[in-house]
Amino acid sequence: MKILLIIFTILTVFLIYGFKNIEDEESGKKQHKISGEELFQMNCAVCHGVDKQGKPPVFPSLVTVNERMNKEQVKELLQTGRKVMPSFAHLSEQEREAITGYLFGKSTEVETVTGITAEQNGEHLFVANCTRCHKATPDDPPPPDQREWGMQPAVLGGITARYSPDDFKNILNAGPCYMPSFETLDTKAKEDIYAWLQTMEGMFAEKSNHRETGCFMRCENRN
Repeated sequence: MKILLIIFTILTVFLIYGFKNIEDEESGKKQHKISGEELFQMNCAVCHGVDKQGKPPVFPSLVTVNERMNKEQVKELLQTGRKVMPSFAHLSEQEREAITGYLFGKSTEVETVTGITAEQNGEHLFVANCTRCHKATPDDPPPPDQREWGMQPAVLGGITARYSPDDFKNILNAGPCYMPSFETLDTKAKEDIYAWLQTMEGMFAEKSNHRETGCFMRCENRN
């Protein structure tokens, strides 16, 4: 009888803790799930707004994107990017599908979240904050806010070869010449933009427009 009692006790403990571990695993999975809306806020809201209203004409509203595009077109756009919009190919297919589902009014979620590097975040922040005036490369289309200022804003890709991180942050804070201040961006955001621009050091040296970079330097010196 003692042996049976011991065996029964062991089985009881095993079953209780076994089921608890299963519940804990299921609970952990639920905690790691993320909705399409949350993915949108993490990856898209910086340009298109938390309410999907956008900032036309540069960043179009996505409220009625289903009237302009189908799901496959949206998923392809997330994969490839277009014009000022960067590619989101670093996200998993499931994450892109979840974002697409959210834009089409569906309740979607995935169990994993792809981490974003400083460079990728910097690209998104550059698109959201700088592309109205600045190109990242000489081959980019003309920004919409390059007005008749008598000078052209600099091409900023690789500008980190001439400016230290502190210099770059000081320029963003000061807003020299016609450039507005970006002091409201936190330090991490400025560092991430710098990190992305740094990936282009030397890539466009032969195509650089010295008049553009010179104008940037003159504006800075005026402040």
